[in-house]
Parts: sequence; structure tokens; C-alpha cells
Amino acid sequence: CLGGKLFPEEKIMDEYQLLNLMNLSFVSNAMYFVGMVLFIWLGFRFANAIYEDGNAPMISKVLSSLYYLCVAGFFYFNGQVAGGILDTYSALLIDIGADSGSRLAAYSENPLGPGKALGVFFVVLILFMQLARTWIKKP
Repeated sequence: CLGGKLFPEEKIMDEYQLLNLMNLSFVSNAMYFVGMVLFIWLGFRFANAIYEDGNAPMISKVLSSLYYLCVAGFFYFNGQVAGGILDTYSALLIDIGADSGSRLAAYSENPLGPGKALGVFFVVLILFMQLARTWIKKP
């Protein structure tokens, strides 16, 4: 019998392995971020076309607004995922006693960090700018 353990040896990742996994997570999150930037750019193109037309049909405004809301939701979620990655890996690094864990935790708690207050404000600001350009008539 193994003394009630499923595995005779428990393996704990070292600092290098955890930092490498965190880096891999951020790379895939960054690729998603690039996609969101392209979707935001397309949303501004929609908003500008509607604004310049001056007499765009209501269905165009409504569908574009729904698009902006979806993209804002995805962009917000992307920031939350990045914040979650940083929170999780900083906690794991602290648990194994790595010095890098406390430094990463400080970044994670900063209002400028991913998924924190300024990031959320930025998503709302982009959404407001797109909606304003869509719904405010050209003088």
C-alpha cells in the first residue's frame, strides 16, 4: 500500500516551471486581446460610418450597438482572465516560497493591473465612445 496516497511522490512545481506556465497563459491571452483590438477597431468603423451617413436606418444603429456591447463584454472578460492568471500564479509562487510571488502579487493588486479598475474603466470608455458616435446626430 502507498500509505493512502495516490502517488508515492508528490511533485511540486518549482518557480521556473510556474513562471513558464504563467507566461504561456499570458501569450494565449494576448492573442485573444489582439482579436479584441481588431473587433474594437471594426466597431469604431461602424460608428463612424453611421455618424457620417447622418440618416442611417434604426436597425443599423441597434445592431451596431449590440455588436459594441458584445465586444465590450469579451474585452472585459479578457482583462478578467489576465487578472486571474496573475492572481493565481502569484499565489502559487507565494505558496512555494518563491520571491517572485510577492512581487507579482503587488502587480496583481495594483489598480492599473489587468482586470482591475482602470481596465474596466477603459472598456466602459470605449463602449461609451462608440455608442455616442452611433446615436448622436451629426450637426
